[in-house]
Amino acid sequence: MKSLFLKLYKAQNEIELQSVIDSNPLFQDQSNWYPLGGNENNFATIENQQASAIGALIEKFTNSIDATLMKKCYELGIDPKSQDAPKTMQEAIEKFYSDKYLWLSSEYRKKQALDIQVIADGTTKLKHARTYDTSLTIYDNGEGQHPEDFETTFLSIGKGNKNDILFVQGKYNMGGTGAIVFCGKNRYQLIASKRHDGSSEFGFTLIQYLSQKSQAIIR
Repeated sequence: MKSLFLKLYKAQNEIELQSVIDSNPLFQDQSNWYPLGGNENNFATIENQQASAIGALIEKFTNSIDATLMKKCYELGIDPKSQDAPKTMQEAIEKFYSDKYLWLSSEYRKKQALDIQVIADGTTKLKHARTYDTSLTIYDNGEGQHPEDFETTFLSIGKGNKNDILFVQGKYNMGGTGAIVFCGKNRYQLIASKRHDGSSEFGFTLIQYLSQKSQAIIR
């Protein structure tokens, strides 16, 4: 599975990605594909989440910020849903990054910046095209998820997983899928994660949006 993930991750564009998918029997077996969110009629929800690719990208950053704050909370031994947890994002920042003077150091800011990254890759500009054939990776050093929990976290829709966590922004459990409709012509999205405390193995899932249904394949 590691070698398969690396092939998927290192594909510089969707043409290379499609080649990896077409050559692997795992993806040809239709029993390995499931409706995203467990709902075959999920297309209406997914297509109405974001009006633009920029908004969808911002939602990814929002989720990454939430994940890093959640990790900080766990590292302090605080249940994010408990009374001891911060009540607002501002309170969370003050609690988790209490020494504000550290931010005056450029080295400290650079170190913190590594926790959320946007990595652009891809081939050179396509012939006769006005845009570049680009692949984007959104990385965060946040709480992470157990692979066995992907279906109730990354791959769920409208579950309200964060409703009881007051210091995060993403409340409706839909933003993660808003980018799918902007993911090139074939609309693939690769998700990989493991729990921050080392309590789980690394896992990945591949999502493809197909006209009127979105499917996910689970490790």
